[in-house]
Parts: sequence; C-alpha cells; structure tokens
Amino acid sequence: MQLPQEVFISGQLGKIKGKALVRVDINVPVKEGQVSRNNLRFKSCAKSIQTYSDSGLTPIILSHQGRRGDSDYLESMEQHAQVIESLTKGLSVKYVDSLTNDAAAKAASDLKEGEVLMLKNVRDDDDEKAGFRSVKEMSDSRMVKSLAGLAGIFINDAPATMHRSDTSLIGFLPVLPSYLGLQMESELKILEEIASSISSGKKTSVIFGGKKWEKFEYVYEIAKNNNVTVLCGGVPGQSVRYVTNKESFTGANERFINGTGSIDTASRLVREFGNRVIAPTDFIIEGGGTATLENLPGKGSIADIGDATLARFFEEIDRSEMIVYAGPVGRYEKGYNQTIRLITRFMGEKALNYTFGGNSADSVDDIGLDRAYDLLGGKRITSGGSALAFISGMDLPVLKAFKDNIQQKK
Repeated sequence: MQLPQEVFISGQLGKIKGKALVRVDINVPVKEGQVSRNNLRFKSCAKSIQTYSDSGLTPIILSHQGRRGDSDYLESMEQHAQVIESLTKGLSVKYVDSLTNDAAAKAASDLKEGEVLMLKNVRDDDDEKAGFRSVKEMSDSRMVKSLAGLAGIFINDAPATMHRSDTSLIGFLPVLPSYLGLQMESELKILEEIASSISSGKKTSVIFGGKKWEKFEYVYEIAKNNNVTVLCGGVPGQSVRYVTNKESFTGANERFINGTGSIDTASRLVREFGNRVIAPTDFIIEGGGTATLENLPGKGSIADIGDATLARFFEEIDRSEMIVYAGPVGRYEKGYNQTIRLITRFMGEKALNYTFGGNSADSVDDIGLDRAYDLLGGKRITSGGSALAFISGMDLPVLKAFKDNIQQKK
C-alpha cells in the first residue's frame, strides 16, 4: 500500500513541539515476571523516543505486554520504562501505574521537556479490544477521550501491530493530528524492498517456524510466488509433516498438532506448492535423543529439527538470492541449537537476508550475534506476523486507517 509522505512524522520533526502520545510495541518475552532486556524492540523504541525528545517533542508512551490470562501478561510497564531509560542518553523515563484516571492526567501535566512518561498496559482497559465497528466508534470511547487530552498529537510507531485494529492503534485519528512514526517508516521501507524482490523473481527462502500457526495463512499467500521456497520448522514444520506422514504421529505429538488448528492451511500448502515446501524428516526430542519419521515416539514433545533436515535447509539457503527468517525452527523456550546454526549459515551469505520480529529477532540477540548480523548486511525488523501479512499482500488495518484519514481530510 502506497502512503503519502505527509502521513509520516519524519517530515514534521523540529516543526512540532509539545506532548505526543506515542503508541509503540515493546511486547517482549517474560520469564518469572521479568522482561527480556536484550531485545530489538526495546532498542528500536529507545532510538525513536530519543529522536522525538531531541526534536522538541515530549513523548507519552503507550504499549501492551502480553494478553490477559497469558503467562507473559504484565499490567505494569514499569520494567519497560526502566529499560527504555537505560537505552537513551540523558532522558528521564517516568512511569505512572495508571492509564485513564487522574494520576495519569497529573503525571502528563507535570511532564517537562526532556522527560518521557510511560503509562500502564493499554490492554488493562476494556476499550482496547472492545471490537468497535469503526474508527469513529473508537474515538468516542472513554479510553480515547481520556488519553487524547494528555497530548497535542498522536504517533503510531508500532509496526509489529499494524495488522491489528486495536483502539490505541487507530482510535486517535479523528481527534488528534496523527502520524506514523520513525520506526514504522523504516520498517515499511524494508518490507517494500522485500516485496519488490519477490515480485521481481529473486529466488527466496522463507524460514518459517515458531509456534504462531495463525501466521500460516500469510505464508500460504507468499508461497503463491513460484520463486519462493518455504523451509518449515517449529509448529509449521510439524503440521506440514503431519499432513504428508500422518501415520508417524501418535500420542502426545498427534494431539498437539490436531489442537493447533493449522492442518487445513498446511494441507493446502502441501497440495498446491508441495515441491517448494520443505518440512523436517528428522527431529530432536525434548529430554534428549533423536527420531526420524519412522521411529517418532508418541510420548515426548518435538523440540527441534534434526541434522538431516538442517542439511537440507542449508542446501536451499545456499542457492537462494534472498532469505527471510520468520521464526525459530526449534522451541524457543527450550533452546534452539539448530536455529543458531541456520542463522550463522545465512548471515554470512551474499544473499539478501532479513530477520522478522518476535522470537526470530530475539534469537539473534540472545546468542550475541546481533552486531555481527548487522555488520554483515543483514536487516532485522521488529515486525513478525505483520511483516508476513504485508508481503502477502494483505490489507493492514493500521495502514488503511491512516490512508483513509488523509483522504478524508483533503
């Protein structure tokens, strides 16, 4: 989707001063109540916040962390504020455990130039995911009316959520001058670069893993390009292999795959693009040991791809012109040795290579390869599912809302 330059905040920096509501995405892994600090999302967010402050804006940050009921849900964003402050130069990032009450209003009112304020998790408010039927309905919500009074402009700088239509992402458009942020602009340029390379016919390998099987539909659309090969690990790899070798899966492994809801899309992927979909032929089993399709145990979760599968992935990577890494091929929580070997293989290739957000980008940071990856010409973005949605050609709610907003004001 082509967006006019006027929708981006970059052209207004230095011209607009004062307080700005900045919606970011610093939703990061959480272990035992502690956020993962060495994280691309934090680094990218801090860089943008620093630039906004240096240009005369006073940011009031909105973000989410997890979903209610999930193990990574945190109502408080105090840890996030501390990390952002540690990554900036001279900025004081204050936190108030409030969103729409008097405490938030007072903290925003007291905020001085050179300071930053972070509010509590936006998903703590029922209006965030209330399912409003239109942007206008969102703008009339209690949450938007309360938050809009804290600032003079709104900046959406959360590219990892542009495939969603939550209230804090687009609900401010009718009531505040609204812009897409620096991080959003940067990642959109990279995604346009990838989409252009695919459409031009570059031989592309998409490494698709992780446990987010709802992204399968995006990958199916991307695979319609004849120059794209999909290397499936993680849950997607197991789902594809289940379709072709159902008899090999029994017990706990079969119950897990059947519970993902991914079988229909995996079946279409295999049926229509089978020769360009490469799935595991051997596995590493949780707790130790390896297995092939012929002796896959009914008990014990699959933890990673095996060596034979990795060698097959290497072959495909070595003859690719572009590599898109969109998910670890092993279980993120249990370690991902084969993923590490994949990353070190393609990061040294002359091929164009890109790493999408979430666990993919985190895995590069976790193993200390982030600086080397960047120096070797790789490009990492915080967008995960939204990036796949973009290059699949899907209409993204955030981008559509901003485009519509510009057209309505002309």
